[in-house]
Amino acid sequence: MVQTVNLTLGEALNKASLFLKASGLDEHLARTYWMMTFEQTLTDVVLGLNKPVKEEMYTHYMRILEQIVEGKPIQYLLGHAYFMEEKFKVTEHTLIPREDTAGIVSLSNHYLEEKVDAKVLDIGTGTGILAIMIAKLNPEQHVFASDISPEALKVAKENALNHQVNVEFIESNLFEHIPQQNFDLIVSNPPYISEDELDLMDDSVKKFEPSLALFAEDNGLAIYKQLAKQIQSYVKETSMIIVEIGFQQGEAVKTIFSETFPNSTIEIILDLNGKNRYVQIEL
Repeated sequence: MVQTVNLTLGEALNKASLFLKASGLDEHLARTYWMMTFEQTLTDVVLGLNKPVKEEMYTHYMRILEQIVEGKPIQYLLGHAYFMEEKFKVTEHTLIPREDTAGIVSLSNHYLEEKVDAKVLDIGTGTGILAIMIAKLNPEQHVFASDISPEALKVAKENALNHQVNVEFIESNLFEHIPQQNFDLIVSNPPYISEDELDLMDDSVKKFEPSLALFAEDNGLAIYKQLAKQIQSYVKETSMIIVEIGFQQGEAVKTIFSETFPNSTIEIILDLNGKNRYVQIEL
């Protein structure tokens, strides 16, 4: 027999709201956290407001809230995050996907729409979101993905299996172990946060997300410089490179790649918030 607590869902959410408020967090997030924890819709919640809550659900939910109050991201607690409305496994070895990164998928789709059998490489794949979404939306292309972290690659492979796409994964520090070949499209969302920006970041990001995937030396530009130095022998004569950037790095990253590809067309592209977010290099 399923046990219930002496609370309706509405009462449980009220208690959760008070708990969040007393802990200095936004009380209105109680409903959102419930929906995320149990993958329910707003309709599910509304229809259940006056119904009793199962004891194990309420206990589990409150344990989740206790850890959120301590600063742990809910995505790590649940073991998944959503990107472009698709579900991806995440662990503390991977960054939590941000929707800003979806712009790279959109730009890639536009470039690939008239190509067949194109080779695509995602450098620093993490959870695999870029490679997987590009492969999912462009099944006629050949997609490769690399990461320096074997733990991240394990997660990416599991995500690719769950999404039923064919991506070839390679453990590699940038191009170190990438077999020599020429790609039509190379994308990357590399570490680009400088140590000077630590004070601007949420404590939960600094405390729980992998620093290897966040920070880069040389004011956050070190990986771009390494990419630009190594990438020339891995691109076709006519090809595209797309990288995500910090919103203040546009001109610096454009300059880095213009030194490697002086005859290319380089654009700084805005995200949906109107901030510089991508640099696109067309060869």
